[in-house]
Amino acid sequence: MIVRTINIVKESIGVNAAFEYSDIKPYIKRAERNFLKKLIGIPQYDLFNATAQPSSGKVFEALELAQDAVSNLAYYLGLPTLSVQVSSSGFFVPENENTKPISDKQFKELQRSFKSAGHEALDELLDFMETNKDDFSEWISDASYTEFKDLLVYNTTTFQNEFNINYSRQTFLALAPNIKIVEDQFIKGPVQDALFTSLKADQAEQLRKDVKALLIKSIVAFTIHKTMDNGLFIVDANGMHMRFDVLPYEKTVTNINLKINDFIINTKKNKLNEGEEYLKKAMAIIADTANAAVFSEYTLPVSKVDKVGLKTTKSIVGML
Repeated sequence: MIVRTINIVKESIGVNAAFEYSDIKPYIKRAERNFLKKLIGIPQYDLFNATAQPSSGKVFEALELAQDAVSNLAYYLGLPTLSVQVSSSGFFVPENENTKPISDKQFKELQRSFKSAGHEALDELLDFMETNKDDFSEWISDASYTEFKDLLVYNTTTFQNEFNINYSRQTFLALAPNIKIVEDQFIKGPVQDALFTSLKADQAEQLRKDVKALLIKSIVAFTIHKTMDNGLFIVDANGMHMRFDVLPYEKTVTNINLKINDFIINTKKNKLNEGEEYLKKAMAIIADTANAAVFSEYTLPVSKVDKVGLKTTKSIVGML
């Protein structure tokens, strides 16, 4: 495990001096398994977990962020059990004249605080690794990173430039399946596979750059349209972020799954219109015969031909 001592935990969370590492150890294992390994892959995790851990450099900085994330998420997972005492007589909450249990609201706020802090550290970790890819070859070559590299909108920054997702790679990863659906549903047909695949590479010709930028805008707009009423995300005036936790007393002020909400309806409609307009602009450039040499992978659709039939006149049989 990358969080091996209570002193590492204390770097992230202030705990009582009497708190034992053994109390939190089971939840550290779960946090690493449920959150960290899935995002960075086993090879990169193994590097962090190596016996000879780095003491400086980019890998060490990333390790500290990973430890911060795991510590907070371990407390999030363990809080329900850590707040009670277990004995052969059953489960009970300790209480005396000097101490008493926190309220249910305080408990849920504390649990969410740990979860939010953990996810913030994970996002910072992923952003740091993305910025310093050369130092994290294990991650870059792992499926946890390469799974969505074949998308036109394949990273957090590209999506963020068109719509605010608060620079969250976790949000982007959650959106990626919908981005793939959008490509298949809206983009590949009119643009055609050969050209669309070619545009995913870096472009030197300005017209191709312009078309690629328009398609990116279209894909992002269509993606927001498709995810507006998805309960996994919260979309508001501040952009989009993942729904980690919404407490019961907050549900009346969120717009999750409220399909009659004006904001959701209007945003879905606007993003659909935006996606269509950006796609039309891209196709106008691609289909312009003056640009045929620039978009050589594209084949102009065959013009529709009127149905052929027979027309009988008084003395002549003609073709229609």
